[in-house]
Amino acid sequence: MKNSLLAAMLLLSAPASAAGPRVAVVIDDFGLTYPKDEPDDAWMKLKFPLTFAVMPVSPRSTQAAKATKAAGHELIIHYPFDKYQKLELPAGRVSPADLKSVTALLEKAFAQIPGPVGLNNHQSYRGTMNRPMMAAFMKLLKPKGVYFLDSHVSPKSIAYDEARKAGIPAAVNGIFLDGTHEPKGRRAKDPKVLAEAVAKDKAVCVHWLRYSAAQARKHGSAVAIGHHYFHGTYECLADEVPKLQAEGVEFVFASALAK
Repeated sequence: MKNSLLAAMLLLSAPASAAGPRVAVVIDDFGLTYPKDEPDDAWMKLKFPLTFAVMPVSPRSTQAAKATKAAGHELIIHYPFDKYQKLELPAGRVSPADLKSVTALLEKAFAQIPGPVGLNNHQSYRGTMNRPMMAAFMKLLKPKGVYFLDSHVSPKSIAYDEARKAGIPAAVNGIFLDGTHEPKGRRAKDPKVLAEAVAKDKAVCVHWLRYSAAQARKHGSAVAIGHHYFHGTYECLADEVPKLQAEGVEFVFASALAK
């Protein structure tokens, strides 16, 4: 009896084992799908956690959002500032026209994309460097009860800082996974050229996905962003994620890394 009690006490007092490396993969621009892209249905069949960032003001925004949730993946809004919105972005203040524009699009996004748990920025190179705009936007976002992921398209982005100041759980993207080998024009119809492009894009994705895993092993976690356009990115994730899982890397939704 004493031995059993002592064993139980030791078990309860033992420190929890350290969590293994965690990686969150986010797929941007979802809902903007063209015939040449990897089909949405294929993405939905992947069995490991993925976070899909759905673009508002797309003919398929609502459909893509519902498909994401039905498949058990994580849904966030892919919100564009510039270049999508023609914003003034003055240095020391927020212009009334800018505030009106970002407010209207934010409300439209939440109406078109039901049930998101987070939001990240699409492009928005200038917008995410503009502190007055980011501070104002986070005040608008805070009541929505979602987390913010800074896509970090600019090394000078202060979006993450402003989200944290506003009391919003936040995370930062560490790397973009995709290559740029997609052929254009007549070459895009050549099966051999297409196959070579897919192989190159897959190789680029494998390199950066494994880089993200290495960063997660070093720092505990990492976020990586890809795009659903690229067949090579899809093949990379379908093949490499199970291998990395077998190596001890845990794949999680981006919300798990927001703090």
